[in-house]
Parts: sequence; C-alpha cells; structure tokens
Amino acid sequence: MAQFLGEHEVPVDDKGRIFVPAEFRKKLPPEANETFVVVRGFDHCLTAYPQHVWEQTAQKLLRLPQTERKVRGFIRAMLSQAAEVKMDRQGRASVPRKLLAKADIGDQMVVIGALDKLEFWNPKDWDQFLDEADPVMEEVAESLEL
Repeated sequence: MAQFLGEHEVPVDDKGRIFVPAEFRKKLPPEANETFVVVRGFDHCLTAYPQHVWEQTAQKLLRLPQTERKVRGFIRAMLSQAAEVKMDRQGRASVPRKLLAKADIGDQMVVIGALDKLEFWNPKDWDQFLDEADPVMEEVAESLEL
C-alpha cells in the first residue's frame, strides 16, 4: 500500500477547491478512483481517506457497538458533515465550506501525509500541534518501542 508522507501548504479558493499535491496524487492507487472521503478528524483537523481505505474504515465503524451512546455520538459527529470528494483532471478537489469551517481552514491549508490517509490543517493549528508534539515525541516513541 502506498504511504503518504510529508507536508504541503496549499491555497483554498473561494469555492473550497484545493490542489492535492502531485506527490500525493501519484501515490493514490487506481482503486481509490481519484476520490477521497473527507471527515472531521482528531486534533481539530480534517481527515481525507482514499476511497478504498475509507471502505475499510467504514467496515470498522459498522462493527462498533451502536447500542452505546458514546459510539453513536462519535459516528454522528464524524460523519454528519462528511463528503465524498473527487479530484478533477487538474488534481483539484472541492471540499465543502462547512467542513473546512470545522477545522477553521480559510484561504490556506496544510496537507500532511499520514500513512494511509491525508490530513487537512489550518496552518496555525498545525504549527501549534508541532510545537506541542516536539517535546514528547521521544517519550512516546519509547512507549511504542520504535
């Protein structure tokens, strides 16, 4: 499976269109059908799953115990504003403004590779996240035995 790595700052036009960086487009396998499912992510970002990865994630969500209130709330919060986003021939993807607003993304965003998915960040939130993550990276790595 292709792995998405790195970060890119990209503009967002008034219609909510972004250019998916070429480096990421090249790694998108044919089974993704040039399509991402964009959902509210964690840490105040959006998560963009290639379509084939989303199908696997959706199967995991379906196996969660939906009789539990917390699970239902999580699924609702994550999926209520989700969008299926297909790239055009120029590599542009149109992300609904309502979804961009959930991550406070305006006319610029940072797109990062997160192994099997992409994350869309407000640039200031991304910088803050990195500042906070730096001091604990080694401690976390030790507990993960990396």
